[in-house]
Amino acid sequence: MAHDPRLTQTYIDDALNRYKGISDPVDRDRHAFAYLRAKRRRGDDPLARSLGIVVVDDPKAPFDESLADAEHYMYARYLANATGDPATPTLVRGYELKKKLDFWRGNGQSMQTDKRFPVLPPDPASVTWGVKGAEDGLQEYKTAHGGKTGSYGTAISTNRGMIYGY
Repeated sequence: MAHDPRLTQTYIDDALNRYKGISDPVDRDRHAFAYLRAKRRRGDDPLARSLGIVVVDDPKAPFDESLADAEHYMYARYLANATGDPATPTLVRGYELKKKLDFWRGNGQSMQTDKRFPVLPPDPASVTWGVKGAEDGLQEYKTAHGGKTGSYGTAISTNRGMIYGY
């Protein structure tokens, strides 16, 4: 499946609309991220389970590049909103650089967080969506914290726990 920006936006809008009743923006973003990741993982995701999120199993979902872009957007938004780290967009770009190097070296699956689901090839569209998510999440953080940002580097340390802790 190809990257389709309209479909990516549809996935994002659907995820956010599902949890629009959650008043805390960080918790809303967390639920939306968990929902999208569960969709990509065919319903099998520990964070989604812990939040009571159930999705329809779609065997094609792990290969849907537009869904991957939406998940990357929502994860970056959640991470930036949770930490306020102004360097979150750099983390997105660094992830893509590592992915490019791994694929170039023939080790593209080294970044898998779950061996059952593939790491899709690097693509500028994923970076664009991830950076947009980080920027939107930072704006949410600033709105909630009187225009201030969080500390540099908190997204990196938080990222490790979020990815491998769920």
